[in-house]
Amino acid sequence: MMILTARLPGVSFWLDIEQDPTEKGMRHGVQNSKDVLIYLTTGLVESKYCQMEMRWALEFEKNIILVMETDERHGKPSIDTLITSCPPDLKHIFAENVIIPWYRDPEFREISVEKIIRARSVKKAGPTVLAESTTKLKFMTRSKSSDSGGGDVFDWTFVYFTVLCGVALPGAGKKTKAWSMAVRIILLTCGCMCLSRVFTTEGPALWDTGTIVQIVVAHPIIFLFLHVTLTILKSPLIADLLENRIDAPVEAKLLRLKTRIGTCVAALLTVSLSFWGWAAYLPAFFDMYYLESASQQRPATLLLFGLAHGLTWVLILPLFFGSLFASLLMMFVLQELSFMALLTSFNELSPEFTGTGITATVATNSGLNINELDLYHFQVSFIENWKIYKALQWRASIPFVVFWFLEFGLMSWSLWSLSQGFEADPSDPRVDRLRENWFLRVRLSWFLGSSLWFGAGAWIVALTPFGVSYYAWRMEMQAKQILFTHPGLRHSFLAFLAGFDLNFRVLFLHATVRLLPLYVCILIVNTVGFDADAVRIWRAV
Repeated sequence: MMILTARLPGVSFWLDIEQDPTEKGMRHGVQNSKDVLIYLTTGLVESKYCQMEMRWALEFEKNIILVMETDERHGKPSIDTLITSCPPDLKHIFAENVIIPWYRDPEFREISVEKIIRARSVKKAGPTVLAESTTKLKFMTRSKSSDSGGGDVFDWTFVYFTVLCGVALPGAGKKTKAWSMAVRIILLTCGCMCLSRVFTTEGPALWDTGTIVQIVVAHPIIFLFLHVTLTILKSPLIADLLENRIDAPVEAKLLRLKTRIGTCVAALLTVSLSFWGWAAYLPAFFDMYYLESASQQRPATLLLFGLAHGLTWVLILPLFFGSLFASLLMMFVLQELSFMALLTSFNELSPEFTGTGITATVATNSGLNINELDLYHFQVSFIENWKIYKALQWRASIPFVVFWFLEFGLMSWSLWSLSQGFEADPSDPRVDRLRENWFLRVRLSWFLGSSLWFGAGAWIVALTPFGVSYYAWRMEMQAKQILFTHPGLRHSFLAFLAGFDLNFRVLFLHATVRLLPLYVCILIVNTVGFDADAVRIWRAV
Protein backbone atom coordinates (compact mmCIF):
# COMPACT_ATOMS: atom_id res chain seq x y z
CA MET A 1 0.00 0.00 0.00
CA MET A 2 2.84 2.41 0.80
CA ILE A 3 4.47 1.76 -2.59
CA LEU A 4 1.22 2.26 -4.50
CA THR A 5 0.48 5.43 -2.51
CA ALA A 6 3.80 6.86 -3.67
CA ARG A 7 3.14 5.86 -7.29
CA LEU A 8 -0.49 7.05 -7.33
CA PRO A 9 -0.66 10.41 -5.51
CA GLY A 10 -4.20 11.52 -4.86
CA VAL A 11 -5.59 7.99 -4.88
CA SER A 12 -7.10 6.88 -1.57
CA PHE A 13 -6.67 3.39 -0.10
CA TRP A 14 -8.77 1.37 2.34
CA LEU A 15 -6.94 -1.37 4.26
CA ASP A 16 -9.19 -3.54 6.40
CA ILE A 17 -6.81 -3.96 9.35
CA GLU A 18 -6.19 -0.19 9.52
CA GLN A 19 -9.83 0.89 9.13
CA ASP A 20 -12.99 -0.60 10.59
CA PRO A 21 -12.30 -4.37 10.82
CA THR A 22 -15.96 -5.21 11.56
CA GLU A 23 -18.17 -6.95 9.01
CA LYS A 24 -20.11 -3.73 8.41
CA GLY A 25 -16.88 -1.73 8.03
CA MET A 26 -15.36 -4.19 5.58
CA ARG A 27 -18.53 -4.27 3.47
CA HIS A 28 -18.56 -0.47 3.39
CA GLY A 29 -14.88 -0.43 2.38
CA VAL A 30 -15.40 -2.79 -0.55
CA GLN A 31 -18.59 -1.07 -1.68
CA ASN A 32 -16.94 2.38 -1.87
CA SER A 33 -13.78 1.30 -3.69
CA LYS A 34 -13.13 1.22 -7.43
CA ASP A 35 -10.67 -1.64 -7.22
CA VAL A 36 -10.30 -4.53 -4.78
CA LEU A 37 -6.76 -5.88 -4.49
CA ILE A 38 -6.60 -9.39 -3.00
CA TYR A 39 -3.14 -10.35 -1.76
CA LEU A 40 -2.80 -14.13 -2.13
CA THR A 41 -0.98 -15.97 0.64
CA THR A 42 -1.26 -19.46 2.10
CA GLY A 43 -4.69 -20.06 3.62
CA LEU A 44 -6.23 -16.81 2.38
CA VAL A 45 -9.25 -18.42 0.68
CA GLU A 46 -10.03 -20.37 3.87
CA SER A 47 -10.50 -17.14 5.83
CA LYS A 48 -14.14 -16.33 6.51
CA TYR A 49 -13.59 -12.59 6.24
CA CYS A 50 -11.54 -12.82 3.06
CA GLN A 51 -14.29 -14.90 1.49
CA MET A 52 -16.86 -12.28 2.47
CA GLU A 53 -14.76 -9.47 0.93
CA MET A 54 -14.38 -11.45 -2.30
CA ARG A 55 -18.14 -12.05 -2.47
CA TRP A 56 -18.85 -8.36 -1.85
CA ALA A 57 -16.42 -7.44 -4.64
CA LEU A 58 -18.41 -9.69 -7.00
CA GLU A 59 -21.76 -8.40 -5.69
CA PHE A 60 -20.81 -4.76 -6.25
CA GLU A 61 -19.09 -5.59 -9.58
CA LYS A 62 -15.73 -4.22 -8.50
CA ASN A 63 -12.51 -4.55 -10.48
CA ILE A 64 -10.59 -7.38 -8.80
CA ILE A 65 -6.79 -7.42 -8.83
CA LEU A 66 -5.04 -10.61 -7.70
CA VAL A 67 -1.49 -10.23 -6.35
CA MET A 68 0.46 -13.29 -5.20
CA GLU A 69 3.31 -13.51 -2.68
CA THR A 70 6.41 -15.17 -4.17
CA ASP A 71 8.55 -15.50 -1.02
CA GLU A 72 7.98 -18.70 0.94
CA ARG A 73 9.09 -16.93 4.12
CA HIS A 74 6.09 -14.61 3.79
CA GLY A 75 3.45 -17.18 2.90
CA LYS A 76 3.94 -17.97 -0.79
CA PRO A 77 0.85 -20.01 -1.71
CA SER A 78 0.34 -22.87 -4.13
CA ILE A 79 -2.11 -21.76 -6.81
CA ASP A 80 -3.48 -25.27 -7.20
CA THR A 81 -4.06 -25.49 -3.46
CA LEU A 82 -5.74 -22.09 -3.37
CA ILE A 83 -8.14 -23.00 -6.18
CA THR A 84 -8.86 -26.42 -4.62
CA SER A 85 -9.56 -24.89 -1.21
CA CYS A 86 -11.63 -22.02 -2.62
CA PRO A 87 -15.45 -22.22 -2.29
CA PRO A 88 -17.13 -23.16 -5.60
CA ASP A 89 -18.80 -19.76 -6.03
CA LEU A 90 -15.41 -17.98 -5.88
CA LYS A 91 -13.28 -20.29 -8.05
CA HIS A 92 -14.05 -18.33 -11.22
CA ILE A 93 -12.19 -15.31 -9.80
CA PHE A 94 -8.91 -17.13 -10.48
CA ALA A 95 -9.91 -17.94 -14.06
CA GLU A 96 -11.15 -14.47 -14.93
CA ASN A 97 -8.30 -12.40 -13.47
CA VAL A 98 -4.58 -12.36 -14.12
CA ILE A 99 -2.50 -13.22 -11.05
CA ILE A 100 0.30 -10.69 -10.63
CA PRO A 101 3.36 -12.06 -8.79
CA TRP A 102 4.76 -9.75 -6.08
CA TYR A 103 8.54 -9.62 -5.95
CA ARG A 104 10.39 -8.16 -2.99
CA ASP A 105 13.54 -7.44 -4.98
CA PRO A 106 13.30 -3.71 -5.92
CA GLU A 107 14.12 -4.25 -9.61
CA PHE A 108 11.50 -6.96 -10.12
CA ARG A 109 9.04 -5.29 -7.76
CA GLU A 110 8.75 -2.36 -10.17
CA ILE A 111 7.35 -4.77 -12.76
CA SER A 112 4.73 -5.93 -10.26
CA VAL A 113 3.75 -2.35 -9.46
CA GLU A 114 3.40 -1.52 -13.17
CA LYS A 115 1.15 -4.53 -13.75
CA ILE A 116 -1.05 -3.55 -10.78
CA ILE A 117 -1.42 -0.03 -12.17
CA ARG A 118 -2.30 -1.44 -15.57
CA ALA A 119 -4.82 -3.81 -14.04
CA ARG A 120 -6.61 -0.75 -12.68
CA SER A 121 -6.32 1.39 -15.80
CA VAL A 122 -7.43 -1.27 -18.27
CA LYS A 123 -10.69 -2.07 -16.57
CA LYS A 124 -12.10 0.65 -14.37
CA ALA A 125 -9.94 3.57 -13.61
CA GLY A 126 -10.62 6.00 -16.45
CA PRO A 127 -8.41 8.77 -17.75
CA THR A 128 -6.93 9.95 -14.44
CA VAL A 129 -5.32 6.64 -13.57
CA LEU A 130 -4.55 5.92 -17.21
CA ALA A 131 -2.25 8.93 -17.22
CA GLU A 132 -0.16 7.31 -14.51
CA SER A 133 0.75 4.41 -16.77
CA THR A 134 4.13 4.89 -18.43
CA THR A 135 3.37 2.31 -21.11
CA LYS A 136 0.40 4.02 -22.73
CA LEU A 137 1.35 4.92 -26.30
CA LYS A 138 0.48 8.20 -27.99
CA PHE A 139 0.82 9.33 -31.61
CA MET A 140 1.17 13.05 -30.96
CA THR A 141 4.22 14.50 -29.25
CA ARG A 142 4.61 17.92 -27.67
CA SER A 143 8.39 18.03 -27.59
CA LYS A 144 11.33 17.47 -29.89
CA SER A 145 13.28 16.12 -26.96
CA SER A 146 14.26 12.49 -27.02
CA ASP A 147 12.88 12.19 -23.51
CA SER A 148 9.22 12.96 -23.85
CA GLY A 149 7.83 11.23 -20.83
CA GLY A 150 7.95 7.66 -22.01
CA GLY A 151 4.59 7.62 -23.83
CA ASP A 152 5.57 9.30 -27.08
CA VAL A 153 7.18 6.46 -28.98
CA PHE A 154 6.74 8.26 -32.31
CA ASP A 155 9.58 10.60 -33.17
CA TRP A 156 8.68 14.27 -33.74
CA THR A 157 9.99 14.05 -37.33
CA PHE A 158 7.43 11.32 -38.02
CA VAL A 159 4.62 13.43 -36.56
CA TYR A 160 5.47 16.56 -38.56
CA PHE A 161 6.06 14.68 -41.81
CA THR A 162 2.72 12.86 -41.64
CA VAL A 163 0.89 16.07 -40.70
CA LEU A 164 2.45 18.03 -43.59
CA CYS A 165 1.45 15.24 -45.98
CA GLY A 166 -2.18 15.28 -44.85
CA VAL A 167 -2.28 12.43 -42.31
CA ALA A 168 -4.03 13.78 -39.20
CA LEU A 169 -2.91 11.59 -36.30
CA PRO A 170 -5.10 10.90 -33.25
CA GLY A 171 -4.95 13.96 -31.00
CA ALA A 172 -4.42 16.40 -33.88
CA GLY A 173 -5.96 19.88 -33.66
CA LYS A 174 -8.67 21.42 -35.81
CA LYS A 175 -6.19 23.13 -38.15
CA THR A 176 -4.38 19.85 -38.81
CA LYS A 177 -7.66 18.04 -39.49
CA ALA A 178 -8.73 20.83 -41.84
CA TRP A 179 -5.41 20.58 -43.70
CA SER A 180 -5.85 16.81 -43.96
CA MET A 181 -9.25 17.33 -45.58
CA ALA A 182 -7.78 19.98 -47.90
CA VAL A 183 -5.05 17.58 -49.08
CA ARG A 184 -7.64 15.00 -50.10
CA ILE A 185 -9.60 17.63 -52.00
CA ILE A 186 -6.40 18.86 -53.70
CA LEU A 187 -5.54 15.32 -54.80
CA LEU A 188 -8.94 14.75 -56.43
CA THR A 189 -8.94 18.22 -58.01
CA CYS A 190 -5.49 17.68 -59.47
CA GLY A 191 -6.60 14.31 -60.85
CA CYS A 192 -9.43 16.04 -62.72
CA MET A 193 -7.02 18.70 -64.05
CA CYS A 194 -4.65 16.02 -65.30
CA LEU A 195 -7.56 14.35 -67.08
CA SER A 196 -8.17 17.61 -68.98
CA ARG A 197 -4.70 17.28 -70.53
CA VAL A 198 -6.00 14.41 -72.65
CA PHE A 199 -8.12 16.95 -74.55
CA THR A 200 -5.33 19.54 -74.90
CA THR A 201 -3.13 18.13 -77.64
CA GLU A 202 -1.37 21.43 -78.49
CA GLY A 203 2.03 22.47 -77.23
CA PRO A 204 5.12 20.83 -75.80
CA ALA A 205 3.43 19.65 -72.59
CA LEU A 206 1.91 16.68 -74.39
CA TRP A 207 4.05 13.59 -74.79
CA ASP A 208 1.52 10.74 -74.96
CA THR A 209 -1.85 9.71 -73.59
CA GLY A 210 -0.50 6.69 -71.72
CA THR A 211 1.55 8.68 -69.22
CA ILE A 212 -1.41 11.03 -68.63
CA VAL A 213 -3.62 8.03 -67.83
CA GLN A 214 -0.97 6.76 -65.39
CA ILE A 215 -0.99 10.08 -63.53
CA VAL A 216 -4.80 10.38 -63.56
CA VAL A 217 -5.38 6.88 -62.14
CA ALA A 218 -2.62 7.36 -59.55
CA HIS A 219 -4.50 10.25 -57.89
CA PRO A 220 -7.56 8.24 -56.71
CA ILE A 221 -5.26 5.39 -55.63
CA ILE A 222 -3.24 7.72 -53.40
CA PHE A 223 -6.51 9.30 -52.21
CA LEU A 224 -7.73 5.81 -51.30
CA PHE A 225 -4.54 5.05 -49.35
CA LEU A 226 -4.88 8.35 -47.48
CA HIS A 227 -8.59 7.94 -46.79
CA VAL A 228 -8.30 4.35 -45.54
CA THR A 229 -5.37 5.30 -43.29
CA LEU A 230 -7.27 8.21 -41.73
CA THR A 231 -10.40 6.09 -41.28
CA ILE A 232 -8.40 3.45 -39.39
CA LEU A 233 -6.72 6.06 -37.19
CA LYS A 234 -10.10 7.50 -36.17
CA SER A 235 -11.59 4.10 -35.33
CA PRO A 236 -12.23 2.93 -31.73
CA LEU A 237 -10.05 -0.08 -32.60
CA ILE A 238 -6.91 2.10 -32.55
CA ALA A 239 -7.93 3.86 -29.33
CA ASP A 240 -8.41 0.48 -27.63
CA LEU A 241 -5.11 -0.79 -29.07
CA LEU A 242 -3.09 2.16 -27.77
CA GLU A 243 -4.75 2.49 -24.38
CA ASN A 244 -5.39 -1.09 -23.33
CA ARG A 245 -3.57 -3.64 -25.45
CA ILE A 246 0.10 -2.67 -25.55
CA ASP A 247 2.64 -3.06 -22.75
CA ALA A 248 5.93 -3.63 -24.57
CA PRO A 249 8.41 -0.90 -23.48
CA VAL A 250 11.36 -2.47 -25.30
CA GLU A 251 9.48 -2.73 -28.59
CA ALA A 252 8.12 0.81 -28.12
CA LYS A 253 11.62 2.29 -27.91
CA LEU A 254 12.64 0.34 -31.00
CA LEU A 255 9.57 1.58 -32.86
CA ARG A 256 10.61 5.17 -32.15
CA LEU A 257 13.92 4.52 -33.93
CA LYS A 258 12.19 2.72 -36.82
CA THR A 259 9.77 5.60 -37.38
CA ARG A 260 12.64 8.10 -37.40
CA ILE A 261 14.55 6.09 -40.04
CA GLY A 262 11.40 5.48 -42.06
CA THR A 263 10.49 9.16 -41.97
CA CYS A 264 13.96 10.19 -43.18
CA VAL A 265 13.74 7.74 -46.09
CA ALA A 266 10.19 8.85 -46.97
CA ALA A 267 11.15 12.54 -46.82
CA LEU A 268 14.24 11.94 -48.98
CA LEU A 269 12.18 10.07 -51.59
CA THR A 270 9.49 12.76 -51.55
CA VAL A 271 11.97 15.60 -52.12
CA SER A 272 14.00 13.72 -54.76
CA LEU A 273 11.02 12.58 -56.81
CA SER A 274 9.37 16.02 -56.55
CA PHE A 275 12.43 17.84 -57.95
CA TRP A 276 12.76 15.19 -60.64
CA GLY A 277 9.11 15.64 -61.56
CA TRP A 278 9.39 19.44 -61.58
CA ALA A 279 12.29 19.21 -64.02
CA ALA A 280 10.14 16.96 -66.22
CA TYR A 281 6.94 19.05 -66.24
CA LEU A 282 7.45 22.70 -65.24
CA PRO A 283 9.57 23.69 -68.29
CA ALA A 284 6.76 22.33 -70.46
CA PHE A 285 3.91 24.14 -68.70
CA PHE A 286 5.83 27.43 -68.49
CA ASP A 287 7.01 27.18 -72.11
CA MET A 288 6.60 30.31 -74.25
CA TYR A 289 4.22 28.37 -76.46
CA TYR A 290 1.63 28.77 -73.70
CA LEU A 291 2.77 32.03 -72.08
CA GLU A 292 2.79 33.90 -75.42
CA SER A 293 -0.30 32.25 -76.81
CA ALA A 294 -2.22 35.55 -76.99
CA SER A 295 0.48 37.36 -79.01
CA GLN A 296 0.86 34.38 -81.35
CA GLN A 297 -2.89 34.34 -82.09
CA ARG A 298 -3.43 31.06 -80.33
CA PRO A 299 -6.45 30.35 -78.07
CA ALA A 300 -6.25 32.34 -74.82
CA THR A 301 -7.16 29.18 -72.92
CA LEU A 302 -3.66 27.86 -73.59
CA LEU A 303 -2.19 30.57 -71.31
CA LEU A 304 -4.61 29.56 -68.57
CA PHE A 305 -3.78 25.90 -69.23
CA GLY A 306 -0.03 26.42 -68.84
CA LEU A 307 -0.21 28.61 -65.72
CA ALA A 308 -2.86 26.50 -63.97
CA HIS A 309 -1.08 23.21 -64.55
CA GLY A 310 2.37 24.61 -63.78
CA LEU A 311 1.37 26.18 -60.48
CA THR A 312 -0.65 23.10 -59.53
CA TRP A 313 2.34 20.82 -60.14
CA VAL A 314 4.51 22.99 -57.90
CA LEU A 315 2.08 22.32 -55.04
CA ILE A 316 0.84 18.84 -55.82
CA LEU A 317 4.03 16.86 -56.41
CA PRO A 318 5.27 16.99 -52.76
CA LEU A 319 1.74 16.16 -51.59
CA PHE A 320 1.39 13.48 -54.26
CA PHE A 321 4.46 11.54 -53.12
CA GLY A 322 4.36 12.65 -49.49
CA SER A 323 0.78 11.43 -48.98
CA LEU A 324 1.62 8.07 -50.50
CA PHE A 325 4.77 7.55 -48.41
CA ALA A 326 3.11 8.91 -45.26
CA SER A 327 0.21 6.46 -45.73
CA LEU A 328 2.57 3.54 -46.30
CA LEU A 329 4.63 4.61 -43.28
CA MET A 330 1.48 4.73 -41.17
CA MET A 331 0.46 1.30 -42.46
CA PHE A 332 3.83 0.04 -41.24
CA VAL A 333 3.30 1.68 -37.83
CA LEU A 334 -0.16 0.13 -37.47
CA GLN A 335 1.31 -3.27 -38.31
CA GLU A 336 4.02 -2.75 -35.69
CA LEU A 337 1.45 -1.74 -33.06
CA SER A 338 -0.80 -4.72 -33.71
CA PHE A 339 2.25 -7.00 -33.48
CA MET A 340 3.26 -5.31 -30.20
CA ALA A 341 -0.21 -6.14 -28.88
CA LEU A 342 0.45 -9.81 -29.68
CA LEU A 343 3.80 -9.59 -27.86
CA THR A 344 2.03 -8.03 -24.87
CA SER A 345 0.05 -11.26 -24.52
CA PHE A 346 3.33 -12.99 -23.61
CA ASN A 347 3.44 -10.85 -20.44
CA GLU A 348 0.71 -13.12 -19.10
CA LEU A 349 3.18 -16.00 -19.15
CA SER A 350 5.90 -14.25 -17.15
CA PRO A 351 6.66 -10.72 -15.86
CA GLU A 352 10.15 -11.09 -17.35
CA PHE A 353 8.70 -10.41 -20.81
CA THR A 354 7.46 -7.00 -19.64
CA GLY A 355 10.74 -5.77 -18.24
CA THR A 356 13.29 -7.03 -20.77
CA GLY A 357 11.21 -7.93 -23.82
CA ILE A 358 10.70 -11.29 -25.47
CA THR A 359 13.99 -11.20 -27.42
CA ALA A 360 16.17 -10.60 -24.35
CA THR A 361 14.22 -13.12 -22.27
CA VAL A 362 14.63 -15.82 -24.90
CA ALA A 363 18.36 -15.06 -25.18
CA THR A 364 18.91 -16.04 -21.51
CA ASN A 365 18.04 -19.68 -22.35
CA SER A 366 16.50 -20.07 -18.91
CA GLY A 367 13.33 -22.09 -18.40
CA LEU A 368 10.15 -20.25 -17.40
CA ASN A 369 8.17 -21.57 -14.47
CA ILE A 370 4.72 -21.34 -16.06
CA ASN A 371 1.57 -23.08 -14.85
CA GLU A 372 -1.65 -23.92 -16.64
CA LEU A 373 -3.39 -20.79 -15.36
CA ASP A 374 -0.66 -18.57 -16.84
CA LEU A 375 -1.04 -20.37 -20.17
CA TYR A 376 -4.82 -19.94 -20.03
CA HIS A 377 -4.56 -16.18 -19.47
CA PHE A 378 -2.03 -15.94 -22.31
CA GLN A 379 -4.39 -17.76 -24.66
CA VAL A 380 -7.32 -15.49 -23.79
CA SER A 381 -5.22 -12.36 -24.31
CA PHE A 382 -3.61 -13.64 -27.52
CA ILE A 383 -6.97 -14.51 -29.11
CA GLU A 384 -8.32 -11.01 -28.39
CA ASN A 385 -5.22 -9.29 -29.76
CA TRP A 386 -5.06 -11.59 -32.80
CA LYS A 387 -8.62 -10.57 -33.71
CA ILE A 388 -7.51 -6.92 -33.63
CA TYR A 389 -4.42 -7.84 -35.67
CA LYS A 390 -6.54 -9.42 -38.43
CA ALA A 391 -9.20 -6.69 -38.28
CA LEU A 392 -6.54 -4.05 -38.96
CA GLN A 393 -5.21 -6.13 -41.84
CA TRP A 394 -8.64 -6.29 -43.46
CA ARG A 395 -9.24 -2.56 -43.07
CA ALA A 396 -5.82 -1.67 -44.45
CA SER A 397 -6.09 -4.13 -47.35
CA ILE A 398 -8.56 -2.19 -49.55
CA PRO A 399 -6.04 0.03 -51.43
CA PHE A 400 -3.58 -2.87 -51.80
CA VAL A 401 -6.26 -5.14 -53.27
CA VAL A 402 -7.33 -2.43 -55.74
CA PHE A 403 -3.70 -1.75 -56.65
CA TRP A 404 -2.91 -5.41 -57.32
CA PHE A 405 -6.13 -5.81 -59.33
CA LEU A 406 -4.89 -3.02 -61.63
CA GLU A 407 -1.42 -4.57 -61.79
CA PHE A 408 -2.96 -7.85 -62.98
CA GLY A 409 -4.88 -5.89 -65.64
CA LEU A 410 -1.73 -4.14 -66.89
CA MET A 411 -0.10 -7.48 -67.68
CA SER A 412 -1.95 -7.73 -71.02
CA TRP A 413 -0.42 -4.45 -72.26
CA SER A 414 3.02 -5.37 -70.84
CA LEU A 415 3.01 -8.74 -72.62
CA TRP A 416 2.02 -7.01 -75.87
CA SER A 417 4.85 -4.50 -75.39
CA LEU A 418 7.35 -7.30 -74.81
CA SER A 419 6.14 -9.02 -77.98
CA GLN A 420 7.17 -5.88 -79.94
CA GLY A 421 10.78 -6.38 -78.90
CA PHE A 422 13.43 -3.78 -78.05
CA GLU A 423 14.37 -2.56 -81.53
CA ALA A 424 14.06 1.13 -82.48
CA ASP A 425 10.67 2.28 -83.74
CA PRO A 426 11.16 5.54 -85.74
CA SER A 427 7.50 5.60 -86.75
CA ASP A 428 6.36 6.30 -83.16
CA PRO A 429 5.08 9.94 -82.99
CA ARG A 430 6.70 10.34 -79.56
CA VAL A 431 10.17 10.14 -81.10
CA ASP A 432 9.97 13.59 -82.73
CA ARG A 433 8.65 15.14 -79.51
CA LEU A 434 11.57 13.74 -77.54
CA ARG A 435 14.04 15.12 -80.10
CA GLU A 436 12.52 18.60 -79.89
CA ASN A 437 12.16 18.94 -76.10
CA TRP A 438 14.84 17.94 -73.60
CA PHE A 439 12.38 17.99 -70.68
CA LEU A 440 10.37 15.19 -72.30
CA ARG A 441 13.46 12.99 -72.03
CA VAL A 442 13.62 13.88 -68.34
CA ARG A 443 9.94 12.96 -68.12
CA LEU A 444 10.59 9.57 -69.69
CA SER A 445 13.34 8.87 -67.15
CA TRP A 446 11.03 10.07 -64.35
CA PHE A 447 8.34 7.58 -65.34
CA LEU A 448 10.89 4.80 -65.68
CA GLY A 449 12.16 5.45 -62.17
CA SER A 450 9.11 6.51 -60.17
CA SER A 451 5.96 5.32 -61.95
CA LEU A 452 3.34 4.02 -59.52
CA TRP A 453 2.53 1.26 -62.03
CA PHE A 454 5.85 0.29 -63.60
CA GLY A 455 8.66 1.98 -61.63
CA ALA A 456 9.97 2.02 -58.06
CA GLY A 457 6.60 3.26 -56.79
CA ALA A 458 4.95 0.06 -58.01
CA TRP A 459 7.48 -2.15 -56.25
CA ILE A 460 7.25 -0.24 -52.97
CA VAL A 461 3.45 -0.33 -52.84
CA ALA A 462 3.09 -3.86 -54.20
CA LEU A 463 5.52 -5.51 -51.78
CA THR A 464 4.41 -3.66 -48.62
CA PRO A 465 1.85 -6.36 -47.64
CA PHE A 466 4.58 -9.00 -47.83
CA GLY A 467 6.36 -7.31 -44.93
CA VAL A 468 3.77 -8.94 -42.68
CA SER A 469 5.47 -12.27 -43.35
CA TYR A 470 8.40 -11.02 -41.30
CA TYR A 471 6.18 -10.76 -38.22
CA ALA A 472 4.79 -14.24 -38.78
CA TRP A 473 8.32 -15.65 -39.07
CA ARG A 474 9.56 -13.69 -36.04
CA MET A 475 6.68 -14.85 -33.86
CA GLU A 476 7.26 -18.47 -34.87
CA MET A 477 11.04 -18.33 -34.25
CA GLN A 478 10.80 -16.62 -30.87
CA ALA A 479 8.01 -18.88 -29.65
CA LYS A 480 10.09 -21.97 -30.47
CA GLN A 481 13.01 -20.60 -28.43
CA ILE A 482 11.00 -20.08 -25.23
CA LEU A 483 11.89 -22.77 -22.69
CA PHE A 484 9.41 -24.12 -20.15
CA THR A 485 10.17 -25.95 -16.94
CA HIS A 486 7.09 -28.08 -17.76
CA PRO A 487 7.66 -29.66 -21.22
CA GLY A 488 4.00 -30.61 -21.55
CA LEU A 489 2.92 -26.99 -21.32
CA ARG A 490 5.47 -25.99 -23.97
CA HIS A 491 3.91 -28.45 -26.42
CA SER A 492 0.45 -27.02 -25.71
CA PHE A 493 1.82 -23.50 -26.09
CA LEU A 494 3.36 -24.17 -29.53
CA ALA A 495 0.32 -26.12 -30.73
CA PHE A 496 -1.89 -23.18 -29.73
CA LEU A 497 0.21 -20.61 -31.63
CA ALA A 498 0.37 -22.85 -34.73
CA GLY A 499 -3.37 -22.37 -35.19
CA PHE A 500 -3.08 -18.61 -35.86
CA ASP A 501 -2.13 -17.26 -39.27
CA LEU A 502 -0.35 -13.91 -39.10
CA ASN A 503 0.25 -13.58 -42.86
CA PHE A 504 -1.56 -11.05 -45.04
CA ARG A 505 -4.43 -12.94 -46.68
CA VAL A 506 -7.32 -10.88 -48.06
CA LEU A 507 -9.49 -12.04 -50.97
CA PHE A 508 -7.16 -12.98 -53.87
CA LEU A 509 -4.15 -11.24 -52.32
CA HIS A 510 -2.19 -13.84 -50.33
CA ALA A 511 1.05 -12.09 -49.40
CA THR A 512 3.05 -15.09 -48.22
CA VAL A 513 6.68 -16.06 -48.73
CA ARG A 514 5.61 -19.09 -50.75
CA LEU A 515 3.64 -16.99 -53.26
CA LEU A 516 6.13 -14.08 -53.33
CA PRO A 517 7.91 -15.36 -56.52
CA LEU A 518 4.59 -15.33 -58.41
CA TYR A 519 3.84 -11.71 -57.48
CA VAL A 520 7.42 -10.67 -58.24
CA CYS A 521 7.10 -12.21 -61.71
CA ILE A 522 4.00 -10.07 -62.34
CA LEU A 523 5.89 -6.94 -61.31
CA ILE A 524 8.85 -7.90 -63.50
CA VAL A 525 6.62 -8.43 -66.53
CA ASN A 526 4.98 -5.01 -66.08
CA THR A 527 8.26 -3.23 -65.39
CA VAL A 528 10.15 -4.81 -68.31
CA GLY A 529 7.13 -4.29 -70.59
CA PHE A 530 7.20 -0.54 -69.87
CA ASP A 531 10.98 -0.49 -70.20
CA ALA A 532 10.72 -2.19 -73.60
CA ASP A 533 8.40 0.57 -74.80
CA ALA A 534 10.85 3.23 -73.55
CA VAL A 535 13.86 1.47 -75.14
CA ARG A 536 12.18 1.34 -78.56
CA ILE A 537 11.58 5.08 -78.43
CA TRP A 538 15.00 5.93 -76.99
CA ARG A 539 16.84 3.93 -79.65
CA ALA A 540 14.91 5.76 -82.34
CA VAL A 541 15.84 9.11 -80.79
